Amino acid sequence: MTFNAWIVLLVCPLLVAVYYWIRLFEDEPAESRWPLFIWLGKGVILPVIVWFGFNSGLVSGLAPLIPEIAVARSSGIAWAAATLSAVAPGWAAIGSFWAALTLGWLAALIVRRTDFRKNFGSLTLFGVVIIGPFAGLVLYFNGWASSGIAATMVLAPVVHCTIPLVQKKKTHPVYSRAVAKLKLGKYSEAEVAVLRELEKSEDDFEGWMMLADLYANQFNDVTEADHTVRELCRQPNITGVQASIALHRLADWHLKLRDDPVAARSALDALCEKLPGSHFAHMAQQRIRQLPSTREELQEQRKSKPIQLPALSDRMDEGNDAPKLEVDEQSAAGLANQCVEKLKRNPNNVSEREKLARILAEQLGKPILAIEQLELLIGMPEQPASKAAEWLGLIGVWQLNYRHDKDAAKKLFERLIREYPQTAQAFAAQRRLNLLDMEQRIERARSVGSVALKA
Repeated sequence: MTFNAWIVLLVCPLLVAVYYWIRLFEDEPAESRWPLFIWLGKGVILPVIVWFGFNSGLVSGLAPLIPEIAVARSSGIAWAAATLSAVAPGWAAIGSFWAALTLGWLAALIVRRTDFRKNFGSLTLFGVVIIGPFAGLVLYFNGWASSGIAATMVLAPVVHCTIPLVQKKKTHPVYSRAVAKLKLGKYSEAEVAVLRELEKSEDDFEGWMMLADLYANQFNDVTEADHTVRELCRQPNITGVQASIALHRLADWHLKLRDDPVAARSALDALCEKLPGSHFAHMAQQRIRQLPSTREELQEQRKSKPIQLPALSDRMDEGNDAPKLEVDEQSAAGLANQCVEKLKRNPNNVSEREKLARILAEQLGKPILAIEQLELLIGMPEQPASKAAEWLGLIGVWQLNYRHDKDAAKKLFERLIREYPQTAQAFAAQRRLNLLDMEQRIERARSVGSVALKA
């Protein structure tokens, strides 16, 4: 046989044994594979090196064990090729014997683990009866040196057929019973139902989040919900998307149920630490910058006057020809000048720039200048999403009501919906887009009707 053929006989049994080792231990931690690497090194790599060393003649005072190598070395003709060709059968024998021993150990381990020993015996007998004759032929034609190959041929089917006896079938949890208990208000029973399903799949994201939601919103135990979410995010197989959803939801619970922006910031910091430099970390950092520093600031924000959005609530429904407010122009100009003076001292004064924009558009009839002021506000860094949504809505309505530019208004409303989809302004903008589309359809129908009447 050629050198390449012997190498194939070395590698193939090794791959078979390694495959079934990994398959048997696939449900166990990755650390369980270290014994495989150690056993592979001791049982194959080291013997292969030693066998080559003893026969290479490179060790002084140690003659090659194979005569053909000694002859080639003394003649100096193709010594390296002769050495490799001579040691290759030994390498193949080492690999096949190692594979046979490994498969035999795996079969013994399966016997110890399984509760279906009768099935194991039947499958083993079936494998021996089917493969045994072929293995016997290999042994007959190649002698005892091929006994490793023959044993591997018999043991590989045995292990293949009996591994399912010890592998647990993965079942997917079903939470329909827990959901039914939730709808009936039986929260304790819903908790038990979720835990029972999690026993089937201990790392199921949906189940753990359902449990955390129960603790936070039904049992009013945000501390336990926090612990549950953080333990979930420590699991090695959780994805970046899942970690982001879980920790953002945890931050929501701390803000909504506990008025605790510090704990909410801690949850978002945990996301940044878990996925540093990622898009999820960037979004978490943006949200952190928008959070109030203390509970008092959060409560003050909630007590403050609701966001003024006449553009998306009251005046939007008045139509495109909403009348301007009747305000003394001189007084309005004076207020605008006061805003300008304050902005000269502090160009980043958001409230004054917004006030100036409203005066310009709604009292002085200068919507283009007002829109420029709001665009400056939108371009300022670290502005809350709610304010940016409000300013986009205002620009859209000013385009509609004061400049009568429906196309520009529609583009602004669509941008608002796209960039800030969960805000109240986005829902109002969608409603206004629907009204604009309806108005366009009515106008087209009227034009078609008038053309038909003329005809």
